[in-house]
Amino acid sequence: MVAVENYPDLNASQNFLQLQAAWNEAEEQISAARRSFNAAVTTFNNKVETFLSNIMAGIMGYKRRTLFEIPDVERLNVNAKKLFDS
Repeated sequence: MVAVENYPDLNASQNFLQLQAAWNEAEEQISAARRSFNAAVTTFNNKVETFLSNIMAGIMGYKRRTLFEIPDVERLNVNAKKLFDS
């Protein structure tokens, strides 16, 4: 996550441990929201393409939506130092 091997006091600090836990929790919540969004989009797309409901979808102008995907480059570990440098 963040290179802290050179700072043993920081690594053991309660505040730092809370920061790590909060960061991890935020990543998990973002991941869960992305999965939920993609599930809803998949359900929507299936309804738009299913007979009978696709007739109403066509009348109302509903079209297939794309899933939320993150490029591999952005899936790399975040550099926390860059986030906090001004």
